[in-house]
Amino acid sequence: MRTLSLAVLLAVPAAAPAQSEQADPAAPFLGTWSGVFTTQDHEYWGVEDFVCFPGCAAAVHEYLKGLLDDPANDERPVGELLGRAAAFGDEQIASILTPEGRRIQAENAPENDPKLHCQPYGFVRQVTNPLPMIVRRDGEHLLVQYEEWSLLRTIYMDGRPHPQYRTPSLLGHSVGRIEDGALIVETARVTPDRISDATQAGYSGELTAVERYTVHDDPRRLELELTLHDPVTLTEPFVVTKTWLATPDVELVQDRCGDLPGKF
Repeated sequence: MRTLSLAVLLAVPAAAPAQSEQADPAAPFLGTWSGVFTTQDHEYWGVEDFVCFPGCAAAVHEYLKGLLDDPANDERPVGELLGRAAAFGDEQIASILTPEGRRIQAENAPENDPKLHCQPYGFVRQVTNPLPMIVRRDGEHLLVQYEEWSLLRTIYMDGRPHPQYRTPSLLGHSVGRIEDGALIVETARVTPDRISDATQAGYSGELTAVERYTVHDDPRRLELELTLHDPVTLTEPFVVTKTWLATPDVELVQDRCGDLPGKF
């Protein structure tokens, strides 16, 4: 009788997670996630991750990682390799900018960066920003709470389309779905931004974006592949990557203008 009771008790916890996972396929994506900027001591990160802390063009991230992993570069200064990666990135983005994109990029100057004037980031910089974020359920939808600027973003998970006449907004209108274990988020109706960290060419109100989030273990982490489509500034899609670590003990702080270096 004791053996039978123990078997029953062991069987119940084993079944519960499977039922929970089936009931909520978004469960793996829920929780608090922190990037390299706030988890610098974790052994998972490589030099390429520190360089790409605000998000990075996928091609640049892989190019830099390849340079760092190549034994032929062991005696070369890291600064030289970073310079080569930066030049590679400049060439990559220059090859896909439209004339309007090149014009915007040429007119941008560090002193015009909105973060220096207490103005929230645009969509791309917010989605890949360095500070932690929380993903949680909001009824049948998902809510992303960003520490940066203390912004909230709703991802509608009920299959609705983008509204045709919705007024554009900073984070736009986002609809999501779970597909083959990945969280796919499509966003449209964003307000234009003259600066994005990966291109310095900004984007227009015609931007559409597809985020593909996947969760991996050892360590538990959230990886983003962000594909940007903008016929005004780009001649082809541009892909940005970003990684966060699961940090269940981290609590978001209230972000206010002046709290971070460079804000006043």
